[in-house]
Formats: sequence, C-alpha cells, structure tokens
Amino acid sequence: MIIDDIESINYGRGVGYDVCEIEVIPELKKISASDIRTKIDEGDDSWKKLLAPGADKVLEDYLSKKGIVVWFTGLPVAGKTTIADAVSDVLRKKEIRCERLDGDILRKHITKDLGFSKKDREKNLERATFIAKILARNGVVVLSSFITPYESVRQKIRKELEKEATFIEVYVKASLETCKKRDYKGLYEKAEKGLIKNFTGISDPFEKPETPDLILDTENKTVEECKEEVLKYIESLID
Repeated sequence: MIIDDIESINYGRGVGYDVCEIEVIPELKKISASDIRTKIDEGDDSWKKLLAPGADKVLEDYLSKKGIVVWFTGLPVAGKTTIADAVSDVLRKKEIRCERLDGDILRKHITKDLGFSKKDREKNLERATFIAKILARNGVVVLSSFITPYESVRQKIRKELEKEATFIEVYVKASLETCKKRDYKGLYEKAEKGLIKNFTGISDPFEKPETPDLILDTENKTVEECKEEVLKYIESLID
C-alpha cells in the first residue's frame, strides 16, 4: 500500500498490523485504477509492464468486472419499488452484492432540496445516476426505481451508465386506471383535485419507453413472476 504522508504514521500502536511503505517506480505512482480501466476498454496493454508478473492478470480481472444497473421506470404505483425490493431480497440471500436506489428514499436525504418541476426532476435523476455509476464501477448490482418520465432523460441515463456498467432498462407497465385503483396513499386523487402539482400521469406526462430491455406487465403478472424475469436477466449476465 502506498502511503503518501509516511512521516505522519505512528508505528507500534498495537493494532495488529505494521504500516510500511513499498517503493514503486514513479510511473506506477501516477496511474490510477480509472486510468487502467480506460486502457483496458481501449485495448491498451502498456500499463501491464509497470506491474510484477502475474499482478497484471489479477488487476485486469478485477477491473474488467462491470457492475449491473437495473433501472425500473413506470407510472407512480405501477410496482417499481415492490419488484425491485423483491429482487434485492433474493440477490442478498445469494450473497450477490447489490444496492437499492429509490426515488422516495433519495428525496428524503440526498435530493430533499429539489421539487418536481421538469428541471428539478432531471437534477434528481442526475444525482441518482452518479451514485449508480460509482456503485457499478465497483462491481455492484444496482436496483434503481424511479418514475423517470421522459424518454430523452432515460436515454441520457443509459448513455452515461453504459460507460461503467451493463445497463438494463425495465419498463414496469400498468395503465393509469390500474395505478389509480392501487393508490392506497390517494396521491392520484389529490393530483386530480390540484392539491399536488407536476404529478406524473395527471398534470405531468409519462413518455412510454421506446426501447426497454425488459417489460413487466404488472396488470397481468404477479410480483413473483416479474421478480423471476428480472432475476433471470441479471443471472444470465453474471454467469
């Protein structure tokens, strides 16, 4: 491990390990994991000459493993969060590294400063995309559930995340009438009365995905069936 400020390290602290500085060639100190990832993608093997024999293979295998981002999009109450949570439960039981990103959760923490105008929605999704990219860069399966109502934004998200991950756009399909019937919170009713502004499906549009990787028809399929479809897709990529 390279310690930049080796002079400040206190030795013999009784922590069970020793801290040492290993001398490496100057060229290696200047290269980062991101640099190596870029070179791997470009087919440039020049970085391998800087490492000890065998170490290049270990590092290449590790850095070449891309994470997976599953992006669930659909109307409010279509079933995005329910299905994503069900998939997450199975992956965790199988000890597959995964994380959940959800619109409601992010708005309580990281994006609580944003509203629901088109501009703020896009900012919200930009932050979510950034988090997903960082997680995927480290080999994590990211299950993201966001309404993501605009096709142009979905395409932008795909383009950005495909730099670091395998991207799966999942359209959770349900009619507006079905979503209204399922809405136990009464959000659609409030939106129709004008009590909630910029509500997707009522006062704000939802543009149906043009080229989703997977369509889950939650009007005609159970949560269990939808979950299995997503798991099958993910596991085909992991295997």
